[in-house]
Amino acid sequence: MFLGHFAAGLVASRLEPRLPLGTAFIAAQLPDVVWPYLLLAGVERVTIAPGDTAVTPLRFDHYPWSHSLLMVAAAGVLFTIVYGFVFRGSRAAFLIAPLAVSHWLLDAASHRADVPLLPRGGPLVGLGLWNSLPLTLAVEGLTFAGALWFFAHGRRLRWPFWALIVLLLLVYAAAVFGPPPPSVKAIALSSMALPPLLWFWANRASRSAQD
Repeated sequence: MFLGHFAAGLVASRLEPRLPLGTAFIAAQLPDVVWPYLLLAGVERVTIAPGDTAVTPLRFDHYPWSHSLLMVAAAGVLFTIVYGFVFRGSRAAFLIAPLAVSHWLLDAASHRADVPLLPRGGPLVGLGLWNSLPLTLAVEGLTFAGALWFFAHGRRLRWPFWALIVLLLLVYAAAVFGPPPPSVKAIALSSMALPPLLWFWANRASRSAQD
């Protein structure tokens, strides 16, 4: 998924206003934040294979360190500890690990059976939502729309926030309907660039929100 992960961040940040939206986005995307570095290092592997599923041209061959349930949970706990230490035990820290695990759950729903439970690589799970483009668009669209309504309801949100939402939709549309990426290196570099941009933008945009 893509929009589904950001939907989780929107909901968590609204439930706990002390959790900045940008931080919630990073927590919900934590496996994908780690993944491109391991990809460039050759530790994990992906193949550009148009038609492998109806939604993405990528075939995820080996990514147990960034995306296995055990490692995702461990990374979420580590992020929780660091965040709690830096911000002196903020209760917002306790939403970080669940957000990270939500990423694995949503991936397991959308991927075919390639999502590992353990860092050794198996067993592999996946419900295969990506085998149907219409169903994927419906599920992600409704999930994101519901989370956006929940976050925005009763608030005055200014144009930077709505520009951020447009950016997310454009990135999603490009990933689903655009041409396949030119190389694995291009995938890694673009995946490394997006999280810091979204973290900064989301924090600044949501800071101006008025209840």
